[in-house]
Amino acid sequence: MAIRKTNINSAEYKEEGVSERDGATGRTLDLSGDHLGVRIEEGDAGGTSSYHHYHTAEEEHVLILKGKGTLHLGTKRIDLSEGDHVWFPAGEETPHHLENTSTEPFRYLVFGERKQDDVVFYPNASVMLVKSSKGFQLYNYEKREADG
Repeated sequence: MAIRKTNINSAEYKEEGVSERDGATGRTLDLSGDHLGVRIEEGDAGGTSSYHHYHTAEEEHVLILKGKGTLHLGTKRIDLSEGDHVWFPAGEETPHHLENTSTEPFRYLVFGERKQDDVVFYPNASVMLVKSSKGFQLYNYEKREADG
């Protein structure tokens, strides 16, 4: 049986920049397995978790471990602090991301499914990420109103 043991207090966090994972700025410790994505992320003042986005097939959870920040949910801003948990259901078309709006480090646990049929929409950029068994691909799209 293959297992992996990691001590989150002594593990080395990876530095991220805007050009890396989905616009994240800060440090991350990836604890993911094959079917569940798990990361601890920490952002300095002004750091963000990702670009504004939502998933069609994956649900996400965020648990605030340290500090205070802001959840950008659609056009709303919601204050978050240590102990807060947020659940983003799959298919909910309200984009979200986190921002460290304080002057102290902001650390949170992010976990969610890893589904191969997920599509991630980034509405501010009109870009979508399509996942499949062969990997993933980014596509630009034009936003149109539904016929009615």
